Amino acid sequence: MSEELDLWRLAAGLGLFLFGMHQLEQALTQLAGRSFKKFLRQYTAKPLRGVLAGAVSTAALQSSSVVSLIVLAFVGTGIITLASALGIVFGSNLGTTMTGWIVATVGFKLDIEALALPLVTIGGLGVVWSASGTKRAGLSHLVVGVGLMLMGLEFMKSGALVATALFDPTALAGYPLIVFLLAGLLLTAVIQSSSATIMITLSAIYAGAIQLDSAAAVAIGADLGTTVTAMLGSLAGSAAKKRVAAAVVLFNVVADALAFVSLRPLLHVITDILGISDPLFALVAFHSLFNLIGIVIFLPLIPMLSIWLDRRFREDETALLRHIKAGDTAVAEAALENITRETMRLIDQAAAFSQVTLGLPPDHTFYDSHEDRKGVAVFSREFDYETSYAEIKQLEGEILRYSLALQAEPLQAEESERISQIMPSIRNAVQAAKNMKDVRGDLELFRGSVKDRFHSYSYQFREAAREFYEALDSLIKANLPALRFEALVEIKDMAESIHRRMRHRIYDEVSRGELSEVEISTLLNANREMLIANQSLISALADALLNRESVSDFASIPAARLRVVGDNPNGTQE
Repeated sequence: MSEELDLWRLAAGLGLFLFGMHQLEQALTQLAGRSFKKFLRQYTAKPLRGVLAGAVSTAALQSSSVVSLIVLAFVGTGIITLASALGIVFGSNLGTTMTGWIVATVGFKLDIEALALPLVTIGGLGVVWSASGTKRAGLSHLVVGVGLMLMGLEFMKSGALVATALFDPTALAGYPLIVFLLAGLLLTAVIQSSSATIMITLSAIYAGAIQLDSAAAVAIGADLGTTVTAMLGSLAGSAAKKRVAAAVVLFNVVADALAFVSLRPLLHVITDILGISDPLFALVAFHSLFNLIGIVIFLPLIPMLSIWLDRRFREDETALLRHIKAGDTAVAEAALENITRETMRLIDQAAAFSQVTLGLPPDHTFYDSHEDRKGVAVFSREFDYETSYAEIKQLEGEILRYSLALQAEPLQAEESERISQIMPSIRNAVQAAKNMKDVRGDLELFRGSVKDRFHSYSYQFREAAREFYEALDSLIKANLPALRFEALVEIKDMAESIHRRMRHRIYDEVSRGELSEVEISTLLNANREMLIANQSLISALADALLNRESVSDFASIPAARLRVVGDNPNGTQE
């Protein structure tokens, strides 16, 4: 029974340590956020500076995964080069060893419990008493994270000490070092944290359960284990993600192979030449040393490696632009047709984005869009909200860039007018998506409310939106300009009618005292944002589908008297 309890204590220590690391990572990301990203962006122009930035930032954030995610985002958008990114991720390997140095210095030399308990108390109370998202809340999460990490370490230490008393540590001496390497690899692959593996190993050394050379082999395996995470994370990723992941795997495999082959000579340097006799410090010194050797080997190779990776992993994603070809502006009439077709795709994606935001499948459109929807993020089964919105914004930029390039060519008057008409269509389409993105938080409040009457509005808004988007289907059959004009007028009237109907329903409940002030404000805001989104979408369609005269006539049709800047619960308009 005591053995079972001790094993649970060891496992609980690991859980606390990992949870504390997660809290610390989240807190530091929140507190350092923008300044940290600016630091990575501004001080990584050269690979050597990238290595230093990666080491320092990972040591500060205590998370190579956070650094890697930001680096991948920066590489994908072209903010930093692949060569700089490789320097950062190589440096982050060295930065992760800082956790071991801190724990070996503090965690095994001081009374951990005397330090951990006040930190958990202060941090825990701070989390409860602080408003979410504030600097005080971030600091509280940081403090409680450190405290939980220390408590987890204390549990692992005591669990390892008792476990050692239950068996003879010399029994492990007969196993070859490769077994310990594989153990470190598997453990890291399972728990997704090389730092936690190192902490377990340090606890085992402290308890006398494992020899230094065996612990060094586990540390090498822990480094190799991080490549499993990198490989799994890049399987379905972009080419940029695969390049960085391949570099991480190559770096770790080479550095770890060299470390394993020269394990005993390196330990000899640390213990006999450098005079580090304490096995705890010797292990973390070994971990740092072989990562440093790897950096020294790879640093001069970064330019060549980045070129090879660029050639090896190419983008196989569907092109963002389907109809526009770069530089193809010689025939203005054809170029204008391609711009119009791309604009139709943009409006279709904005409409689909709005439908998904409201919990609807993106089924409704205004033209035969099947081919144009292939490979587009918002229509993907693995839908990602931020990626879909970013793709819409990027498509907007590409169409506008091409339109401006065409505008610089010699054009007829009607061709210039057509470009001037298309540009507002592009902006209105993206504005519709932005409005729905802004209202997403309100919709989440409806869906998550425990108050049935307030919660029911998630369904009511969704069904009102379904009615609007189903009306878009009528444009597919409207092949003639006159029919398109009439269909757009009907859709415009419907949007205003839906808005009035929802507003009156809200006012009716206000008059009965069914809603709180915050609920009233949230509902009116959501209703107004949805109206503006629908109006922007309709304006985008009018500019894309109608000629200049028809657009002018359409715009002159009087809209219902709606107060866009705010709604008056008394029913009057201002």
